[in-house]
Amino acid sequence: MFTWAKRKLVRSFFLSLLLGTLTWGDSVLAAERILYIPLDDRPVNLAYTVDTFKKAGIDVVTPPTELLSSSSRKGDPDALGKWLQEEGPFAEAAVVAADSLIYGGLTTSRTHELSETLLNERVNVLLDFKTRHADIPLYVFATIMRSPKWSSAPQEPQYYAQWGPKLFLWGALRDKKDMGPLSRKEEKELGALQKEIPLSIQNDLLQRRQKNAAVLAQLYDAAEAGTFDYFLIARDDSAPYSEAHLDARRLLQDRKKSYTIRSFSGTDEMGMILLTRAYYKARGLTPIVYGFYAPGAGKDTVPDYEDGTIAHSYKEHVWALGGYPAKRAKRADFVAGIYTPQDGVTRGADQAANTDLVTSGMTAFLDQSEVFLRAGYAVGIADIAFGNGSSRGLIKGLFERRLPHSAEPMAYDLASYAGWNTASNSLGYTLGQGLMARQMTPQKRKELLTVRYLDDWAYEALVRQHLRVEYTYPNKWQEGKFTPKEKEILHTALQKEMKETAFPYLGQRVDGYTYDLPWNRTFEVSVVKKTMK
Repeated sequence: MFTWAKRKLVRSFFLSLLLGTLTWGDSVLAAERILYIPLDDRPVNLAYTVDTFKKAGIDVVTPPTELLSSSSRKGDPDALGKWLQEEGPFAEAAVVAADSLIYGGLTTSRTHELSETLLNERVNVLLDFKTRHADIPLYVFATIMRSPKWSSAPQEPQYYAQWGPKLFLWGALRDKKDMGPLSRKEEKELGALQKEIPLSIQNDLLQRRQKNAAVLAQLYDAAEAGTFDYFLIARDDSAPYSEAHLDARRLLQDRKKSYTIRSFSGTDEMGMILLTRAYYKARGLTPIVYGFYAPGAGKDTVPDYEDGTIAHSYKEHVWALGGYPAKRAKRADFVAGIYTPQDGVTRGADQAANTDLVTSGMTAFLDQSEVFLRAGYAVGIADIAFGNGSSRGLIKGLFERRLPHSAEPMAYDLASYAGWNTASNSLGYTLGQGLMARQMTPQKRKELLTVRYLDDWAYEALVRQHLRVEYTYPNKWQEGKFTPKEKEILHTALQKEMKETAFPYLGQRVDGYTYDLPWNRTFEVSVVKKTMK
């Protein structure tokens, strides 16, 4: 059973005018060919995102993959800028990850040795696109340099391998002090860190952040001047007190609030968000979205890796994709169920608390989801109770339930589902895929759901831990640097464990996919549909 509530174009059009979201730069024609420069070639940024829109009948055109950042190469900003200019005349809109066009990708935005002069030149390439193609809506996103809590080299400069946690604490205390006085204990702790962390490392980190802040300020000013049709500033891996939070606050303070510029937690979902915006703006539509939460802390949950409540993040994501966050479900085009932890603490999906038990809170949340489905609403679920993977009990509940007259579990009655990486990553995917699902056939919608269940639940919440415990940890294999032999062993084990893990819920669907570790590490998986011979 899966029916969409019928909505009228007139209502959405006039709501767009009322909200001021139908702007001069927004075409009212269908954006059938959209240029898209992703952050890098990871599946969540490239393959999964593009596939979503292709399934909805939209031609999303991306650069040759060799120009994008990968696990083994830096992106090519100059070639990407040339590609964007050459393709511009043949597109109806463009969505651009500024980090790729300026630094070469997300990772290199943190590790580069580029001069300010070169960075300025690359910013101007992006600004020049709108000068040459004034009639093409340009949607841009850029990231504030993240503040990881762990030692994450080589995703950061090499000194993070030794100093990562202390650098995070140093930044958190500096952020807190910038907002108000520290306690005597905190002042003492900050002073000790200032002495302990080598001055050369402190200076290098602050100089990197200053370069990032300068680029963002240029892009912000350009967006404010109308160069971009919409600009998102993504706060990658942040915290309520962190260097990233400090940078964001300084960037935004004393600047006028703009309806075409937004900043919130998240990063890897931004391509999905802006492509969704491009689609709806091209049609002059403002989708109405209603959100509800699981019992307990609900909307007041502050997820790990983020610096604000999930309620704030939800509203910002809806506004960013061109929608309207409604207070009631009555007229909603899409209902987003946000599964939050009872106590408001988001733990890792690999922790013992993540079990197959279907709790009373899960039952209540699924009951509410079922009510909306029975009423004919398009319903998506953002499963954010755990970071980096699905809630195993919630997935069990979704596959155990069956709506009346439905041939499949409730898991396949949904418009969308996501439970990967950070809360905002999952939220953005749920909203984007859910709003685009109404343009798809039921079979294509179910294919997207299958990929998410295989990736977010089977791999991230279960198989990934098995691979680490059985192979990488005991053998001390280095993440990101697996040898060909090590990768072959992991690849073989991955095919076997994915099938064994997912088959009880997904059945024969599992046989239709192959699995790979695209960045030569166990952090993410690539789920690829087999081609018919």
